[in-house]
Amino acid sequence: IIHARKVQHLRDFQNLDSVLVAFQKNYAAIKPTLSENVNSKTATYLLLSNGQNQLNLTETVSTKQRFQFAPTADPILVKTLQDTLLIASQNHILGEQKYVPIPEKRNLIPSVYYTLIINSLDDISNILKTGGLNPKIQQCLLDIEQYPHHNLQKTGFSYKLNYAPNTNTPTFKAVETSRSPFLTFHQTFGVGVFRNQLVPNSQTEMAFVPSKNHNVGYTLGWRSMFWTSQDPQTGRLRTNSNGVLQVGLTFYDFKKTNPTRVDTDHVLFGVYLGRVVSRSGDIFEKNTWNLSMTVAARGIVKIQPEVYFNGFFKNAMPGLRVQIGF
Repeated sequence: IIHARKVQHLRDFQNLDSVLVAFQKNYAAIKPTLSENVNSKTATYLLLSNGQNQLNLTETVSTKQRFQFAPTADPILVKTLQDTLLIASQNHILGEQKYVPIPEKRNLIPSVYYTLIINSLDDISNILKTGGLNPKIQQCLLDIEQYPHHNLQKTGFSYKLNYAPNTNTPTFKAVETSRSPFLTFHQTFGVGVFRNQLVPNSQTEMAFVPSKNHNVGYTLGWRSMFWTSQDPQTGRLRTNSNGVLQVGLTFYDFKKTNPTRVDTDHVLFGVYLGRVVSRSGDIFEKNTWNLSMTVAARGIVKIQPEVYFNGFFKNAMPGLRVQIGF
């Protein structure tokens, strides 16, 4: 697995095989001090800025034992957990305080790192004998250069490049700019108190968010409100529907696992101005406006105080709604 924040970082670190040779030499120096068993090892190999290297080794005890039997041989204890080798530059790690799921470095994100998940750290020699990793990095750079739809060599693009096992067939996934705008939709149902009546409603909102690291959505919404009243001529109950078209701003939180990515499922605050454009019955007068806010949200429940008024805040009528949904 190769992670690089910029394509340039791959070019600066193309000769990965020389690092594997250095690791193999350093690891051989300490291997006699290690116990011979089938436990897994996680090796973090840091290339320090002073020209020296640092090897942090963690051993995980196997939770089970598995034996392989053959008719003419003694039972063989089989390893059940793989080893992991993480190669990163200390220059790229220091000062970077962002999340990334890599062994032993969950609170640090280096600009470039290489993770090899192998059966045993001793298999490094086999990797070098069979061609090493340099050709794979060269192939990766070539496929990025030849991508037909965008110039991925420029900064600002994020994507995942995968290769099928034992092939050089590239597959690009999730190609987007770091500031790719997107639309998010919210559907809620709720009940409000207005003129001493319980008023159910259905609300649909669409928000334009300029980028995934921007926590403000420019919102356009439609709310249908329903009243039950008695027909003065027939005496029968009837349901009146009134529609409110609203615009506003919705402020979102950021994801806990990725503080640079907005979480549109978690609303922090919102303020909206609407107008009653679809009227039924005598609940609202013409030129009725609505000002509402999302002041509290927990899970799928939102508390929204509001006020209705005519003209410029004339005949103000307060209300309160509880909305449920995403």
